[in-house]
Amino acid sequence: MNNREFFNSVASKWDSMVKHDEGKIRNILDMLHIKEGQKVLDVGTGTGVMVPFLHSLVGNAGKIVAVDISEKMIEIARGKFEFDNVDFIVGDVLEIKLPENEYDLIMCYSMFPHFDNQKNAVNKLSRHLKKGGKLAICHSQSRNAINSLHAASSDAVKNDRLPPADCISDYYKSAGLETVITVDNEEMFVVVGQKA
Repeated sequence: MNNREFFNSVASKWDSMVKHDEGKIRNILDMLHIKEGQKVLDVGTGTGVMVPFLHSLVGNAGKIVAVDISEKMIEIARGKFEFDNVDFIVGDVLEIKLPENEYDLIMCYSMFPHFDNQKNAVNKLSRHLKKGGKLAICHSQSRNAINSLHAASSDAVKNDRLPPADCISDYYKSAGLETVITVDNEEMFVVVGQKA
């Protein structure tokens, strides 16, 4: 079973299985200073956990593109949210055609461990950022909690690891991004890179 098959198999029960702390999500989003009218790429959107939070910040003047490799996850997200300015796309974000220099923010919330080649993922994603745009890799749990959770999970994701913050900073540097936020504690994990 690969990642897509795994996430398809759990999509229908995902929202009851996985709980996200709204307070921590808002805390993470506060750090990002998202403004009304901005364009956001929500990578690995799943059932759309970040969509209503992001939409409340970018407003109707903004744009959200929510991408996930699992068609069943996207189906559920589409059923939950009917915003005119949110596009839900099924596919591998590293393979689908997206405009370069387009987004103010690329959000990788609770999904970065699932990239096979993480350095390559950062490199490719950074091309879609506007000048001054941010790439945010974040979790509302600690790195240890995330890695332990995956290790005890399905074979499809048991080796998916969240690397240390300094490793992500190295990926950012090689992609032309400057690390502007690092939070790596028992509460959450947030590493944000900004395009020069």
